[in-house]
Amino acid sequence: MSNATDRMIETIQDPAIEHVFIEMADVNGISRSKQLTADTFLEKWEDGFAMNLVMLAQTPNNHVPEGSGLGAEIGHGDGVVHPIPETTTRLPWRKNAVRVLCTVFHEGKRLSCSPRAVLESVLALNDSELEFYVGSELEFYLLEEGPEDEYVPATGGDHECVSWATEEVAPFYDRLVEWAGDYGVDLTTLHHEHGPGQLEVLFDYGRPLEQADTTFDFKRLVKQVGRSFDQWPTFMAKPFADRSGSGYHLHVSAFNDGENAFKGDTARSLTEEGRYFVGGLMEHADALTALGTPSINGFKRFEPSSFVPYTASWGYDNRMTAVRVPSGEVRMETRIPSADANPYLVIAGIIAAGLDGLQRELEPPSPSEGDPTGDRPELPHSPELSLRALETDDVLVDFLGEDFVQMFTVSKRRELQAFRDHVTDWERDQYVKTV
Repeated sequence: MSNATDRMIETIQDPAIEHVFIEMADVNGISRSKQLTADTFLEKWEDGFAMNLVMLAQTPNNHVPEGSGLGAEIGHGDGVVHPIPETTTRLPWRKNAVRVLCTVFHEGKRLSCSPRAVLESVLALNDSELEFYVGSELEFYLLEEGPEDEYVPATGGDHECVSWATEEVAPFYDRLVEWAGDYGVDLTTLHHEHGPGQLEVLFDYGRPLEQADTTFDFKRLVKQVGRSFDQWPTFMAKPFADRSGSGYHLHVSAFNDGENAFKGDTARSLTEEGRYFVGGLMEHADALTALGTPSINGFKRFEPSSFVPYTASWGYDNRMTAVRVPSGEVRMETRIPSADANPYLVIAGIIAAGLDGLQRELEPPSPSEGDPTGDRPELPHSPELSLRALETDDVLVDFLGEDFVQMFTVSKRRELQAFRDHVTDWERDQYVKTV
């Protein structure tokens, strides 16, 4: 057995551990799991555990899409999940429980469309000499239940980096730091974002797969800490129409023999590899919008002439572009994704696009100075357009896998259909008395 396997068994054999969660991310990045007794896990983990595969394709409200490849096509059958020993982690909010992330198999083969497997497959296609690292910036709202079942922000007013507003959430952050240490999430920074109750908590960067696992864990951790205070943290992209949206800014850096592979000779220049990587991101920006903006709500972030990218553009230290190259230590900050996006899929899509740029030596357009609105092609600003861009992007489909793109697009279209079927208060206010 490997050292990781030995540690997993030793951890779960601890008399204090009574339960094991076998866990994975579905297409939305939502945690799905089964809870086992520790004895059951130790007895059966080598054979794996049955899990209904269609749950990976379900919408956030658990509608089952048709045509995902995981439902009626396989008789709504089970797959088998196998623990990944190195992901064994004690749950800080459940002192008697451990969780282990799992790899999903069907008929003896790894299920290539499961989100973690998609990222693993993309990373395996890296035929360059570059080693990639990524860092995540995630914004979220901390909400409380108000009168009449409304959600109200935990702080009032707009307070970007205002000290007293940050201090108001000190109990939440203190517990987050306490639990994060036990959960293996290395927190570094907290600041209050622009919107009321909107926060950004940063954690250390890492290799792509490990960073995706950490981001997945971080989102679950934030939810658990909030619930311990009867608060509702949400990564919903736009919970309030008149307030700031929440983004997921992913920073990508690359190294060759320990040297920054993107940094050019001057402060505002890139190497060939850096230019080609940006060229790939521009080439596939429309398809990346589908992965980075998985809900209809997320498209309400997009506004022209704002800090949320409206165009397929890039620039040096320019927060109005889709890709920002910060000053100093050169890396790519991709600003398209919203906070509700699945980290495995965001990282997979961005690295796949960059690899295509490297492999085909795609030169990007010139960098944008100032506001690129009206000067560069607009990103797709509806789910229909972005999903169509993804499924017709042959290169990205090859990188991500046809089975995955099929599952993702049918799941998202099922979610859209649920929205279309719902009659809103806005419609009644507009039309009951007027037509």
